[in-house]
Amino acid sequence: MLENAFAGARSKDGYLALAETAERACPGDPHILCLAATAALLDGRADKAQTYLKRYAKRYVPGSTCHLLAALALGQQNKLAAARDLLQRHALADWVNAWRVFPGAVAQQSWLMTALDAIMGRATAARGHKPSARAATAKLGTKPRSLARAPALSAPTVAPAATPSLSALEQLPVEIPLAIEADLTAFLSACAGPGESEGAWFNLRAQLAHLGLAEGFDELLCLPHLQGIETFWYQTETVRKVMKQFHGRVLLADEVGLGKTVEAGMVLKEYLLRGMVARVLILVPATLVGQWREELETKFGISCVTSYDTLLRDDPAKFWAAPQIIASLPLARRSEHAARLLAQSFDLVIVDEAHHLRDHTSASYKLVDGLTKRFLLLLSATPVQNNLIELYNLLTLLKPGIFKTQKEFRARYMVAGKPRQPANPERLRDLMRDAMIRNTRAVVALKLPRRNASTRYADAGAGEDFAYQELAAMVRALAADGHQNRHRLAMHHLLGAAGSSPAAAAAAIARFAARQTDATPWQQLGARWTALGTGAKETTLLELLARNPTEKKLVFIHHRETMSSLADLLTKNGISFTRFEGGMSGPAKDAAIADFRERVGVLLCTESGGEGRNIQFCNTLINFDIPWNPMAIEQRIGRIDRIGQTREVFVFNLVTRGTADEQVLRLLDEKINMFELVVGEAGAILGELEEERGFAELVLDAWLETTEAGRTAAFNDIGRRLDQALHQYSDAKALDDALFGEDFETA
Repeated sequence: MLENAFAGARSKDGYLALAETAERACPGDPHILCLAATAALLDGRADKAQTYLKRYAKRYVPGSTCHLLAALALGQQNKLAAARDLLQRHALADWVNAWRVFPGAVAQQSWLMTALDAIMGRATAARGHKPSARAATAKLGTKPRSLARAPALSAPTVAPAATPSLSALEQLPVEIPLAIEADLTAFLSACAGPGESEGAWFNLRAQLAHLGLAEGFDELLCLPHLQGIETFWYQTETVRKVMKQFHGRVLLADEVGLGKTVEAGMVLKEYLLRGMVARVLILVPATLVGQWREELETKFGISCVTSYDTLLRDDPAKFWAAPQIIASLPLARRSEHAARLLAQSFDLVIVDEAHHLRDHTSASYKLVDGLTKRFLLLLSATPVQNNLIELYNLLTLLKPGIFKTQKEFRARYMVAGKPRQPANPERLRDLMRDAMIRNTRAVVALKLPRRNASTRYADAGAGEDFAYQELAAMVRALAADGHQNRHRLAMHHLLGAAGSSPAAAAAAIARFAARQTDATPWQQLGARWTALGTGAKETTLLELLARNPTEKKLVFIHHRETMSSLADLLTKNGISFTRFEGGMSGPAKDAAIADFRERVGVLLCTESGGEGRNIQFCNTLINFDIPWNPMAIEQRIGRIDRIGQTREVFVFNLVTRGTADEQVLRLLDEKINMFELVVGEAGAILGELEEERGFAELVLDAWLETTEAGRTAAFNDIGRRLDQALHQYSDAKALDDALFGEDFETA
């Protein structure tokens, strides 16, 4: 495409737009990168040309073509001395030699000659007669049209020199005695035994040979073991770089949505397969513990104990002695747990949302710094949020002494009175390159399709509304009587179930009543919910499913009773569907996804639905139940709105007016534009808010306020804190973009 454009007439839009399209289609292709750099130069964009050449140099050894293009870019920037030196050093100052390696077409010969003359300080007239394009082509031979597939250059025909005749050499007979001895006892014994029909020993020997060939990290052993992951070139290059160049100690600072978790999982799997790690500790925000466990188990086949497990409460010593652990950082830094961790050693430590370690006086920093560890991966899209000292602290964890002392760092790399402005940016970046990788969307040419989100409000009937308000009053009374801490999880569950469906509410109330000494009021409330039948949200879902019936729709549900109720409702209304639940076997889950892809239009799905499976053939998602954990909502959206999705994505949220779910949705939508964020940004925004108490905890506290005025004030306070969190994230993102740019990508 670009070669044809070079050969034809120049379009009004220039060449760069074509180059960017080609580079997105074939990222990292050496031929495309050189052609793209040429296109940028022809459009007068030396900066873009240098970007493409830098990407080339990071993956391949630059040749004469790259040196020529680099000199032309310097010339366009009026850095003539540097451009001249580069041309002379690589024997490209003569325009004939330059033309041999120039990726353009004959139409650009005049442009190239003029550019070279300007760099070398030659007037056109000073060369005497300028050869025409035809003469030049005749002198050089046919111009190659493709760098990667160029034919050999034609050379002037030279008459072959006469070759002197040589007489045949005398042949001498030689005898070399050779004896071979081999002990075939073991071989003959194996042959005499029963045959190995399964080939287990052969496969084991083949694996050993394969491992023997994979002494370096150029070949990644983990790739065949990944399940349901579409890996991308920049991710595999990042993993190689982490292991070869950074020796397993690095800050992964990819922009949100590019898959830092996948990269860390690949590194972990690679080390496990090579037998280089046995003990692993993964420290994450409390709200991400479940997500990490699920992703490692379903995508990488790695089982870990988590801080959600009862083992932590029953036998803390045994829990922290487990070989592979996922724990919340706030929990791990508690003195009783930190003491156990600091007494042990780990092969690999991974810290997600590592910007929480930016303060070297914090308990989190002291824990990670004090751990005995061989490899360390820090993950953060916004590693620097306030000042450069945070960068000093993070990189010192990875490479102690990289910046010497904090006092020396301040003196050498920080502008006095301006803690965000580096004083010696180039030297600082050189040091950072030894400890950091940051892939950006611009570098990996990532463009996700548009996402459309809307909320469907269901108006509860008089009976359902009365039942919900009665439940809310009883829960608030329970909290006011001093039982809030004891029944906190139960109260959250009761409110969530009531916001889901009458069936879920009735079941949750029945379970709670069975544990109460005075169960009568709860039993009466449960009977009232049971008598309601179909809820308002269920009716709203039927209306939504009737629209665009040919489009496949993924419906997320949290409560089992709601799943069963909706299954009965869809069956009665003749709507084809299949179910996907966490308790299903692996083959049953695969069959459900295949059924959804090929036959039915609706998939009723629990929280774990679709994880590790490709369901991007669906582009419509319905949140029937609204989780109070924003990361759970984000994880749902990420099932279909991810790299590889080609169609617009539609997200519908169903909520009943007057419920706690409505408040959750209002806060997330109005305050942080939850449904317009790139998948992963919600966690980054809410990270500071949830350092001590989660978003769901704050919502529950606000809803349990006994007066309307108290609830309004509490929810307004949460809104204010969300505003602050969004502002802080936007500020930190702008700071990191300015500080790092595209200088740390793996491309």
